[in-house]
Amino acid sequence: MQIIRTVIGASLLLGGALAHAACELPQRPTIPNGASASEQEMVDAQGAVRSYVDSAQAYLDCLVAEDKAAGDKESKDAKQARLDKYNAAVASMQEVGDQFNAQVREFKANQ
Repeated sequence: MQIIRTVIGASLLLGGALAHAACELPQRPTIPNGASASEQEMVDAQGAVRSYVDSAQAYLDCLVAEDKAAGDKESKDAKQARLDKYNAAVASMQEVGDQFNAQVREFKANQ
């Protein structure tokens, strides 16, 4: 029972720490031109895209934690600004995935 209390307490502390940490959107990766990229460049780009998506998901989670921590203490404008950041990050993640997939198709077409 003590272990459960410790885990719950640590989770609450971590959640509170995340809520007070500044959420930062990661930098988008550079996607190579599939028509001229080497196989290694494409593999490296795949890793960079995966890392970006993971980091961007952490950013989204941070925004959600901030929103929960703010509750009703915040203005509608501040909540809307956070929602706009969230939606822009989701759109960025989609764009990066689409761009990478287009370059993979280009790469495969030139093989």
